Amino acid sequence: MPSNITYFTRFLPSYDMGGGSRRMMQIYHMLQSIIPELRLVSNQRCDYIKAEKLEIIKKRSNQKGIFAPTYWSLGMRKWSNEHQGVLYRLQKHSEEWIKSIPDLSSLDLVIMDDPVYFLPLFKKLVKLGVPVIGVIHNIESLASDQVKPEWHLNLLEEELKILKHCRLVITISREEDIFLSNIGISTLYIPYYPVEPIFRRLTDIRESRRNTEKDGVLMIGSTKNLPTCEGMHGVASFWEHKRLDRLHGKLIIGGYKSETYFDASLYPQSVDFRGTLKNDALDDILKNIKVSLCFQKSGSGALTRIAEMLIAGVPVLANTQAARSYYNIQGVMEFRELEDLYEILANPDNFESEIRLPDQPDTASLGIEIKRCVRLTS
Repeated sequence: MPSNITYFTRFLPSYDMGGGSRRMMQIYHMLQSIIPELRLVSNQRCDYIKAEKLEIIKKRSNQKGIFAPTYWSLGMRKWSNEHQGVLYRLQKHSEEWIKSIPDLSSLDLVIMDDPVYFLPLFKKLVKLGVPVIGVIHNIESLASDQVKPEWHLNLLEEELKILKHCRLVITISREEDIFLSNIGISTLYIPYYPVEPIFRRLTDIRESRRNTEKDGVLMIGSTKNLPTCEGMHGVASFWEHKRLDRLHGKLIIGGYKSETYFDASLYPQSVDFRGTLKNDALDDILKNIKVSLCFQKSGSGALTRIAEMLIAGVPVLANTQAARSYYNIQGVMEFRELEDLYEILANPDNFESEIRLPDQPDTASLGIEIKRCVRLTS
């Protein structure tokens, strides 16, 4: 196996960040087991980008009028106002990588998170004949909070054209895997499974739950993600209006940056707001919680927290949209409308059976695909 392979990521290599970092670490560890010499380049770590250049990019990304068509790119205006700065920074970072990484043309293979964000680098690699494997955390143009509604179909078409240039696309979602393969894109579905440090924490929680009394309903997630935040507000409003706290206690809500994005004061009777939770605090909640609840009205990809809850032995309530890629899995109870929660929560039998530990994805299929995709050099 050639060793001149690089993984370009937009996430911070960390076990303690959100779902994006956790998923990236899963794929990175799987790749490392196949390619021990794999090089990881992260824009979050500022790899190969000079500090002064980073400051200029950051300042310009916050500059009013930066995305006017005469200033930079008409295509940028198709993304939501909140997401334009993110896209600008990532694309500019990838331009810096083109300038500062000396051996791009000699790479045997590149792994790249969501190529739509690193488009200058992606186009350069394609021009150089370097094969690229795309790792999509979701089809970005399907995220309702990231794209202006009138441009959804246009940006989806553009993103699909980009993915068609990948030698392989790794998906986290079974639905997106089927969709992409049906239009001729080579795909490999690898469901999310946490890496060893996170897995060990979760199995410790599973063991502790054998001897604890269970009570309470938990909603947790990154409220910086708009569908997640909107889902939390939707359930909290329902809990408040229907006074479900009298039957099932206050709804426990927490998550990354929830102090900034979630207004708990709107629900004084129904919400026990915990804010950003450190690992120990979250683990204590999970040891005793009756069920974890996921609710989204939109979204793409797949929710990493569902897999983690199942490994921890915590039953999951998820509406049809949030349950994507987890349908008909033991431990996941699917519902369509919030009113369905009355019957599910009232039946204690729904929460008493032990949840089978989910199977770990096989690395062998990834190894086969890596060998197929790599550029052979004499």
